[in-house]
Amino acid sequence: MASIWETIQRTLEANGIETYPPATKVGECKKEYVVLKESGSAQVSHFTSEIVYYQFLLYVPRNKYHTLDNFEKRVKKVLNEQVFPTIRSTGSNDPDYYDDEIKAHMRSFTYRNIRRNKYIV
Repeated sequence: MASIWETIQRTLEANGIETYPPATKVGECKKEYVVLKESGSAQVSHFTSEIVYYQFLLYVPRNKYHTLDNFEKRVKKVLNEQVFPTIRSTGSNDPDYYDDEIKAHMRSFTYRNIRRNKYIV
């Protein structure tokens, strides 16, 4: 059985969106891609459930900043139509950032998944 991370990654890839785990993509950004990372978790009240956060870091080449909004909409459309309700938006978005090392503009947002944690008592 695939993990939630793998399900998300496979769904994005099946829709033509390059997706990488953290610290695996190297070199200058030549075309748009997503870095997907699990971004922590928190217990849900007093239940045996936890919220797991997934951060989506979207990258576009330095001369393609104008495409960042459409790329974000495309990624969210896939998530909302094909992975929902497994994951849901938190409404949390971070400001855009220019990464001079890879010559790319980056924008990130966070989704969440609720899962049972058998170790919570």
